[in-house]
Amino acid sequence: MPSMIMKLHEIADIKTGITFRNRLLDNLDGEIEVIQMRDINSDLSISDSLVRISSEQIKAKHFLQPGQLILLAKGKSTRACMIGSSTKKRVISSAFFSIRIKPTQQVLPGYLQWFLNLPQSEAYFRSNASGTSMFSLPMSVLKNLDVAVPPLAVQEKIVHLVEDREQEKATLATLEEKKDAYLQQVMLQEAYKD
Repeated sequence: MPSMIMKLHEIADIKTGITFRNRLLDNLDGEIEVIQMRDINSDLSISDSLVRISSEQIKAKHFLQPGQLILLAKGKSTRACMIGSSTKKRVISSAFFSIRIKPTQQVLPGYLQWFLNLPQSEAYFRSNASGTSMFSLPMSVLKNLDVAVPPLAVQEKIVHLVEDREQEKATLATLEEKKDAYLQQVMLQEAYKD
């Protein structure tokens, strides 16, 4: 079965994040964590130290769910991150779009995250965004992204390949750190040799 080409809005419900009127101050007793632009790490993980706010400010419809994607819509680049399982209630600021795959669609969140992070998707976003160095991605552009939707078995293969590659990168980075530490130690011993 060949891949289908669908518009993103046919696959997922897309919403903007919450606009906060004032600067967010961390409320240590707050029950809700807010993901802001600065909270996305280079490996697309979400920071552990998020600003917390009180729950009376937020409606339940804004809470992020596991498997939901968030896409950075402002800044220097667009990056899609997947929300993992968490006991914490989380919301996003207006710098993001939330993307929730419709229950009627057979699209894996990991596949859609990979697709949104492709250089081709980034090029499409850049060519249609407003602004130059700090761009802003209009929702209409995001909604009209053409997404290749292969059969689930192919999506699963792609997700596994992406996960394996990320694990390989992490392992290589750890090996490089250990090699650097070892070489520094050897050189230091040579420097202090009598």
